[in-house]
This record gives sequence, C-alpha cells and structure tokens, in this order.
Amino acid sequence: MAEQKRADKDRKIRSYIYDKLTIDTLGKMIDKKCINEVMGIIKSGKESKIVLGKDLNGNTVIIKIYMIATSSFTNMMQYIQGDNRFVKIGKTKRKIVETWCQKEMRNLEKAHSVGLSVPKTRCVRNNVLIMDMIEDGGQIANQLSKTILEDPTVFFNEVKEMMRILFKDADLVHADLSQYNILVRDEKPVFIDMGQSVLKNHPQVKTFLKRDVKNIVKYFNSLGVETNETDLYEFIIAD
Repeated sequence: MAEQKRADKDRKIRSYIYDKLTIDTLGKMIDKKCINEVMGIIKSGKESKIVLGKDLNGNTVIIKIYMIATSSFTNMMQYIQGDNRFVKIGKTKRKIVETWCQKEMRNLEKAHSVGLSVPKTRCVRNNVLIMDMIEDGGQIANQLSKTILEDPTVFFNEVKEMMRILFKDADLVHADLSQYNILVRDEKPVFIDMGQSVLKNHPQVKTFLKRDVKNIVKYFNSLGVETNETDLYEFIIAD
C-alpha cells in the first residue's frame, strides 16, 4: 500500500516536473516528510517554477523549483560572486543553481529574523525550496502590480520602512525589488524572491540599492505618491 501511494505521488510529480534531479529531490522531500503532496504549477518562468504543495497537516505550501537547464548562470553569478557566505560553489550549472537556492533560503531567514514580512522557509534540498504560502483572505496573495491599494501613500511608507530595516538590520539589499516582487497581505507589503539579494558588503551593493529605489519610486509616482529617488535612498542608508 505504501509503495503504491509513493508510486502515485511520483507519477503526479512527473506530470508537472520533467527534470530527473527535481523529480528525485521532491521524492526525497516527501520521504523526509518535508512535504506530503505536490499539486499544480501556479507560475512558470525561465529560471524557476512555483508549485503548490501540501504538508503533513494539509496546509498549502509553496514549492519553488529553480530550473537547471534554463536558468541564466551569468546573471546569477553577479549576485553570488562577492558574497563571502558562498566562496567555494563549483562551476557546474547544477552547483550554481543549488547555491542560488541556498542563498534565497538564507536571505529570507535573515530578513525574517529582523521581523520583516517575507515567506517563512521550511526546508531546502538541491534546487528546491519549500516555503509557507502567503495568504490574503484565504487566497494566495496578489502581487502589488495586480492590486488596487486603498491608500498608496500608506503602503509606500510601509515599503520604505521595510527597505530600511532590510538594509540596516538584516544587512541586505533586495537587488530586484519592484511591484512584481512584493505581495499584498491585509494591505501590507510582503517581500518575496530574494535569491539575488546581497549583503551590504557586496561590491555592487550601491548599484543594486539604487536600482531598487528607482523601481519603487517610479511605481509609486505612477500611483500619485510624492517621493523621489534621492529622498528614499538617503532614508534607507541614514544612520
């Protein structure tokens, strides 16, 4: 009976994910009781797939799968090189993607440890990261880009404060922050997609922070919020 149940789960996994490493990894995560069930893909991109799953208690979780065959390794390396947490990572595609997956987990944990609203990680293995699902009203929370805010200025101030706490307390810069990497839960922001996030001592940290600032200012200006890049940047780095 147990073997049949496992075989059924393996077939379900294969119907969504065709990479052998990922199939094996998910199977081992099931064996280790990190997850109980793999459901359906909700987002599929060049570098990753977002899949819904269930834990042993029936709670919905997010399974983030980094794709080895199609990820942009040159792009990934600019965020990994210079990070003293990841010095000996190897040069194969697989090792780079696995390092990226570990990097996202550690960045999320670092942000979570200073009280920021980010997905809570559960476990990681190879190219697969399991996280809590961010819910809003019993549904998967929407991206900021797909949300009509009641008060854009209040929401901007929340984002602004989170960017400062991330920089000052977690020693991190998101490095890809925009309306597409912020979810809205109860009219408050949740930062997601932090694989590329870098430590404050990264050689390109100023470039990445200025890019984040530019993206956020441009978006909230479009919503009628009065802000500018200089003021936001200075607010984030101020002692």
